[in-house]
Amino acid sequence: MERDPTEERLAQMVDAAARTPASDVLGLLDVMRRLLGASAVRFYVADYALRCLQQIDRAGNVGEPHRIEGTFVGRVFTADEVQVSDSAGTEPTTVSLPLMEGTSRIGVLQLDYDEWNGVAPDPFDPIVATFVMSWTLKSRYSDASARARRAEPMSVEAEVQWDLIPPLSCSTPEVALSAILQPAYEIGGDSFDYAVDAAHLEFAITDAVGHGLSAVLMSAAAINSLRNARRAQIGLVAAYEQADRSVAAQFGHSNFVTALMGNLDLQSGVLTWINAGHVLPMLVRNGTFAGTLACKPSRPLGLGGAVVEVAETSLQRGDRVLFYTDGITESRSSAGAFFGDDRLADFLVRAALERPSVHETVRRLSENVFDFSDGVLRDDATMLLMEWHGATP
Repeated sequence: MERDPTEERLAQMVDAAARTPASDVLGLLDVMRRLLGASAVRFYVADYALRCLQQIDRAGNVGEPHRIEGTFVGRVFTADEVQVSDSAGTEPTTVSLPLMEGTSRIGVLQLDYDEWNGVAPDPFDPIVATFVMSWTLKSRYSDASARARRAEPMSVEAEVQWDLIPPLSCSTPEVALSAILQPAYEIGGDSFDYAVDAAHLEFAITDAVGHGLSAVLMSAAAINSLRNARRAQIGLVAAYEQADRSVAAQFGHSNFVTALMGNLDLQSGVLTWINAGHVLPMLVRNGTFAGTLACKPSRPLGLGGAVVEVAETSLQRGDRVLFYTDGITESRSSAGAFFGDDRLADFLVRAALERPSVHETVRRLSENVFDFSDGVLRDDATMLLMEWHGATP
């Protein structure tokens, strides 16, 4: 029985993806171009700070990075939708689309067509998805992705932190989550972690005292201890106690890590968390700032002590909760003004009214803080934003 041409093209892409070694994963760009009938293909990768996009091919970086703000390729990345240029027959038509690893944005793909009838060739989406999966999986065996994501030199401390964290964004029918670390290339003691299963979203955000590699190692000890407890399913209180012992044993009682750790029941919207000496999260509800979510502080991890309170609140459909480190509100302008709680709350409200996606809200907020500080952050500025969509049948 003869195979359908659409099925045959997809089968060829899958076969090429399976056979291509990690060292030549970008060779799949040409396979994809041929199978989709395009005359040219370009692949742009977002940098760690989510401020620019770097074109990359089999030979490495192509040209200079493109700023996300104020460029066409940047608009494609932030709009999360396909853009088709109208060449009026004088030039190739360019189809530009954001590339997603699940719901985490990785870059932009552009395909040029000498003849375009307004309909994407079959099977466009599965072939592109096969390329994205191959790039994501095979990049684990190569430095191609890490090099493409660097818009400037990266410190050893930042290298450790970026290898520690999960993808920056995640979404399910019940919840959307996005996070970011700044300054992306010099981040020290801040970190975050999360995991989603069928019933819960579990998360943590940490801020280790001090700077440099010692702060990074403290943060790594706290995150991995909490991760170990989460995977062992021993509960929040036991997770706090285990992480507290881990930090104290390795770094002594003069060092500590502040943290917020908790979980969200995806069906009921009940948010449960422990405050280990950390700045309180902000809640935005119905397009207004609903204040901070209170939780009596337990001692920071590493200083010893019992859990003072396990806080609990019920989220409403559409609620957004921002967890962050004090480097956000304590960032300063060149004139010495603090970014502050009021400015942060105002930004969150405006974002809730304008309704950009959670990951785009985080990117814009990070850019806002960076610009306010004239590109000089005196402390790590990390945030994790979640939006509960409500229960699913």
